[in-house]
Amino acid sequence: MKEKARGPARGIRPSARVAGLAGLAAAALAASSCGNKLPEIEAVEWRLESRPAPGGPAYESLSAFASVKDEDGIDNIDQVWVLNDDSAYAWEFTDADWVKATEGGDTWIGASALATPELASMPRGDYRFIVIDAAGQRSEKAFRVSGSFPDRKAPSVSFSRGRLTIGTSWPETLALAFDGAGALLASPGAPAAASSLADAFGKDVAARTAQVAAYGYDPELRMGAFSERIKAR
Repeated sequence: MKEKARGPARGIRPSARVAGLAGLAAAALAASSCGNKLPEIEAVEWRLESRPAPGGPAYESLSAFASVKDEDGIDNIDQVWVLNDDSAYAWEFTDADWVKATEGGDTWIGASALATPELASMPRGDYRFIVIDAAGQRSEKAFRVSGSFPDRKAPSVSFSRGRLTIGTSWPETLALAFDGAGALLASPGAPAAASSLADAFGKDVAARTAQVAAYGYDPELRMGAFSERIKAR
């Protein structure tokens, strides 16, 4: 997924596990005293998203991405944490499960589908985005999550007789194409009328598309909602 504002928020797959704070404390204690340059977080972008849960109601998740610079090279970043101190929730991820993207000269690192273990509403309030490099040196930046979800349903999606139809009341809506393994292939703007997969996504993507869905987003609220995925084959 990609927001038209400053940072990418490509968050289709769950990435990050909920963890205790002990691992972060250990990483901080292990920080090296050598002369390596500290990593730097220039900005943090976030959004709250409603996601469908199999066999249950939709749940809230958080996507959080940071524009990160490291004079020792961006590949020197070893860990990323997102923390909400008031609730004592902490999500940790590494290059095995974070998403990294480049826009212009900025490199954004983060993850989506961060959720509570009970799939309850995400805590509002102050969060911290923390990056730790291979030498154990860390940098952090605070951001604040606020607001209530608007009274809008997630976009609707149907696929019949080779035609994709998306209904939505969100200010911005994307059509999502997934391959047979569940990986996101493309996320163009949703077609205004019923369309073939080739018209919606292009011939090459259409040939590999196994499932389709939609994502509605309100950039002013920093909130969005995913539809269910449906088969396109």
